Amino acid sequence: MKIPEVTPTTVSHTGHRDFRLRRSGLTHPEIPGSVVGSKARATTTAYLTQGTAYWTNYYVERNDWDMNKANVACASKFADKPIEWRSKYYWTAFCGLSGPSYPSSCGLCLKVTNPKNDASVVVRIVDQCGSESMDLDQPAFSLIDDGSGKQTGHLTVEYELVDCDPPPPPPAGPGETDVIAYWSDYGPLKNNWSYGAVACKGYDGNKPLEWRQRYGWTGYCGNVFGSQLKDICGKCLKVTNTRTKDEEIVRIVDTCGSGALELDLHTAFKPIDSDGKGNAAGHLTVDYQVVDCDDDVDSPLRLYGQ
Repeated sequence: MKIPEVTPTTVSHTGHRDFRLRRSGLTHPEIPGSVVGSKARATTTAYLTQGTAYWTNYYVERNDWDMNKANVACASKFADKPIEWRSKYYWTAFCGLSGPSYPSSCGLCLKVTNPKNDASVVVRIVDQCGSESMDLDQPAFSLIDDGSGKQTGHLTVEYELVDCDPPPPPPAGPGETDVIAYWSDYGPLKNNWSYGAVACKGYDGNKPLEWRQRYGWTGYCGNVFGSQLKDICGKCLKVTNTRTKDEEIVRIVDTCGSGALELDLHTAFKPIDSDGKGNAAGHLTVDYQVVDCDDDVDSPLRLYGQ
């Protein structure tokens, strides 16, 4: 298809800003790697600030995600990237007062959030714009629009620079489904995370405080590990409330007598009992999976309770 000449235009009365070729009929595809909702998966690496997001149209599908066809400013740097890279996220032009500037901004990713509905999308910077914050590709704009953006042509958003290639979650290990988790008050919050009389004290009681308070605690009497303390102490589990889908990673510090788990009341049971029904019944039905513990105490991860 022959591509007509690109004629820059100015901001329209709706707030739609167009510096590129426009054609009608854009569909709203699902994009592999695009992240929508309040839990957009990306690792924050820089700032969080407020700005204005207009919308534009790169016609990425019709242009086969070709940066040269879309006439974006960053084409000279990234047009030869594999299509898997170019199509991983929707595109945006960026010209925020806070954050990277062209050309160093090319290829970086932003998590853009509409604070009115808490919807978020991760987009890749491929272009320049004027004096406002950004020009989101129209599908990305629509994904976070609460309805006001369609009427006014822009949204007030919060944005932050994020890692375009965040590390994958730790691989899920073996586990059990639909098992009973009772609660016990081990008292770590009031006892400075001292192991006290728990069964794993001899194995892990002298570990650094940062290690002991990395995760909430649980007693374990499931069927995945052996019955020896050396087989269970210090291991981590991702525990999911089957009713609410709340989940928490916990560390095994003790054995138990019945069910599969005995979750610490304050650091493990209550965090996944968001509807309070577990507290009323005295137990939860949960799934759990063995996961890797992050035991680098110098890592920047939040310690439990901070």
